[in-house]
Amino acid sequence: MKQKPYHHGDLRNTLIETGIELINEEGLGGFSLRKVAAKCGVSHAAPYSHFKDVQQLLAAMADHVTEQFTVSLQASVEGQEDPLSAMGELGTAYIAFFEQHPAYLPFLFFQSGITIQVDGGDEGLPAYPPFAVFRTTAYRLFRSLGLPPERDGTMLMAYWSLVHGVASLLSSSGVRYSGNWQEVWQVILQSGGTENETDRA
Repeated sequence: MKQKPYHHGDLRNTLIETGIELINEEGLGGFSLRKVAAKCGVSHAAPYSHFKDVQQLLAAMADHVTEQFTVSLQASVEGQEDPLSAMGELGTAYIAFFEQHPAYLPFLFFQSGITIQVDGGDEGLPAYPPFAVFRTTAYRLFRSLGLPPERDGTMLMAYWSLVHGVASLLSSSGVRYSGNWQEVWQVILQSGGTENETDRA
């Protein structure tokens, strides 16, 4: 297990980032504060100055990714008056986020334990913040196209599948592609799909 370089004064973030890499490599069953400390090249006791146990570190890892992801998506749609442009920019930001942090996607969707209520059916449960931004932006587009609300769930999943599909491929260590992932997203946008749905409205 290769050690990560540790820079004094930034141990908390180093533990978080290293923890994300480690859990992707070994899974939740092989995850521990001791292993994270070893990979960081610090003493086994060092993580306890920031996290009381492994569950607290896991929660901090999830929060770390969620907060950055939310900020990125919110910034992409801020000031976007045209719903279609907003959706395009949001997709661009979604893909760019995981291009910059490829280890975040497998952690977030397979290891962090997040729950995403797609259609908002569970009243009283807070929406997962990045997905709430995505859903709000998508619904705004659907209303502008005159799509009936009963199509919201299906259309939302269709749009999410497109952008998340690109993000999943680029985050996969088994996929080798020398081209530009953002160009792939632009081709998807240009190919449309809303026209047929508008006809069905």
